[in-house]
Amino acid sequence: MTTPTPVERIRQAIAWQLGSLGVRDASNMHETILIHNGLFCGRKFLCEDYEVVWFLEEDEIKFFSPCGDLLKATSALSSLQEWERTVLQSDDKRAA
Repeated sequence: MTTPTPVERIRQAIAWQLGSLGVRDASNMHETILIHNGLFCGRKFLCEDYEVVWFLEEDEIKFFSPCGDLLKATSALSSLQEWERTVLQSDDKRAA
């Protein structure tokens, strides 16, 4: 079994959080790299008209509704910790 990269873990956490916000199928999430003044500054994810922006330098992830309303703003670390605490622990319980 391979260990997921930090970006893969963030993608998984974002997909899970989109599901908790109402997205029915996060497997069709599209990702775009964000460049500002020629420098990489983050990633943007689109899924069922929901938009998520991960600002790398600020370590911030913002979730927007299909209408553009800010639904949630969190740090990438907090997002990962919430996902790991919820999803990975439930996976461990099922395996036991």
